[in-house]
Amino acid sequence: MPDAERPSDAAQSEPYTPPPLLGCLYCHTEGSTHLQPPRKFLGLGSNLPTVVCSHCHTVALFEAGPPENPQAWRIRYKKLSRAPRYFYMTVQFGTRWHTAEEAMAISRRGYVQRWRVRQAHSGDLSFLQPTRLSPPPPLMSYDEAVYLTLSGVTLKQNSGGSLSAADETILDAGTFYLTDQKVHLLGHRRDWSHKLSDIQSVQYNERYWRIYVGTNQQHYQGQNVPDQLDAQLFAAIVEALLPKKEES
Repeated sequence: MPDAERPSDAAQSEPYTPPPLLGCLYCHTEGSTHLQPPRKFLGLGSNLPTVVCSHCHTVALFEAGPPENPQAWRIRYKKLSRAPRYFYMTVQFGTRWHTAEEAMAISRRGYVQRWRVRQAHSGDLSFLQPTRLSPPPPLMSYDEAVYLTLSGVTLKQNSGGSLSAADETILDAGTFYLTDQKVHLLGHRRDWSHKLSDIQSVQYNERYWRIYVGTNQQHYQGQNVPDQLDAQLFAAIVEALLPKKEES
């Protein structure tokens, strides 16, 4: 075999390094992770090493793949960074074990998610493709551009002085539209519509998002569905469409 071909062969024989040891799957910072040996105290702890990130300070148990299949590693996060920019990663990674394939897919989606949230916060919604419906649903004008369409959204009324679920009354449920002018709900009982200027606040958590409208304690609520539309990204899109408040 010619000597010129040997470097290529040598490169192919280089040992496999799992991605979590090259960079953080959580914050996507290259070269920020290192492997710590197992630590046990009085017989307590794990026999597995941990991957620690010096940037986001996450800590995860790491199980290497067998010698015949080193790509079959697994990872389980023990300590998560709950900074807002990592909301998606927190929800998706949780604390259970993930296969290499699962972990890499979550990491890739999380990277895109974080950039889209950043875009929306800057007012850039170019990653969406708003459309005009013809004919539009009831209460929607022909010139309204629809940015998002979601099913299974509810409209609720807070009937008490607290914010507990026990004091909430479901007014309706159905298909929700977010346009450049209004929010609409094609409910089972009737159709509902509010101007974007009627929105008082937008909130979200790991389970759902909420849009509070008007002054009568009504809010639209939808489930957080990370593999379709993450609640944080939804809130950022709504806030990007809100009319700018005039400075006094």
